[in-house]
Amino acid sequence: MVLDCFACLSDTELTEDERLYACLIIFYEDFEDIADIDNADADINTLIKEMFNFFNCDNRQSGIEKPYKVIDWNGDSQLICSAVNKVANQEVRSVEYMHWWTFMGYFMEVGESTLASVVGIRDKMMKGKKLEKYETEFRNSNPQYFVWDSRTQEQLKADELFNELWGK
Repeated sequence: MVLDCFACLSDTELTEDERLYACLIIFYEDFEDIADIDNADADINTLIKEMFNFFNCDNRQSGIEKPYKVIDWNGDSQLICSAVNKVANQEVRSVEYMHWWTFMGYFMEVGESTLASVVGIRDKMMKGKKLEKYETEFRNSNPQYFVWDSRTQEQLKADELFNELWGK
C-alpha cells in the first residue's frame, strides 16, 4: 500500500516539487526550510525514498502500482477510522500521539467491517466480477461508497495534461 503523502497539500496551489519539499520539511525534524534540505548531506532522492518507506511501514515494494485503487485515504476516512477504532478498542482520533506504524498495524488487522465490505465490492467491480445478491443490495443502498474517482495517479496526470492541452 502506498500512501499519497501529498493528500494533505493537494488543495494548495503548490507545484508537485513544492509539495514534496513541504512533506520533507514536515517529516524530517532537522529541516525548517528548503535551504536545509538543499544543504543536507544525504541525497534528496534517498530522503524521499526513506520517507515513503516509513509511510509504508518499511515494506519495500517493487514500485509497481496496481491499475486501480479500491481505497481512498481521504474519501474513506470515516470508514477507515471506524474500522481501526474497532480493532484498537478506542477512538484513535482522540489519542494525543500514535505512531504511524501502530495505526497501520491496527489498519492491517481490520476484519469484518463496513470498510472491508466496501473494499471487497469495489475490488470485484474493478475486476469485472459478478457481485453476490447481498453485495448488489449493499451497493445500491450505499451509493456514496461507490461513486468516486478510482483512477491511478498516472491516469489523473494524463487526464490533467490532456485537459490542459485541449483547454478543457
